Amino acid sequence: MPVISRFLGIAIAILYRDHEPPHFHATYGEYEVTVGIKDGVVTGRFPRRALTHVLEWADLHRDELLANWERARAREPLLPIAPLEQASDAPLSEVSPVLHVTAVRPLGGTRLWLRFDDGREGDVELGPELDGAVFAPLRDPAVFAQVAIDPDTRTVVWPNGADFAPEFLASLVDQRAAA
Repeated sequence: MPVISRFLGIAIAILYRDHEPPHFHATYGEYEVTVGIKDGVVTGRFPRRALTHVLEWADLHRDELLANWERARAREPLLPIAPLEQASDAPLSEVSPVLHVTAVRPLGGTRLWLRFDDGREGDVELGPELDGAVFAPLRDPAVFAQVAIDPDTRTVVWPNGADFAPEFLASLVDQRAAA
């Protein structure tokens, strides 16, 4: 599971094969934002108080977040980060859509059919992406077939903690459609 911390009903995740710049995802009920690890830039929609907690937590754990970002880039298991223990109140909120996977179906081997909340759908071949300690077990078709959608990050995940960023998966769907 890609969630590296939970506090106050908020789930924090870093996704494998996600786009630059370094960032993490925070979900709170139906709300989701991405937060730049280095610059704190927020994209998405979140209640002000919850976003304040997320930003305070990020300030406290910036080095750990950057280390986990590098672990994800190297396709290594991510390390949990302690939850927020004490929080303050300061308003901040931005609005922009965040892409999510709404349906997934294994097609055999290392292929998936996917549907996204923006209406895109199609199949992808993930075999070339299955290197590194986190992804190696997915080369086994029986393990690969255990794919699911994480309820917090709304992307594909496997029981061993492997995941792929929705934007990366959508880019593969787009490439296949263009071919």
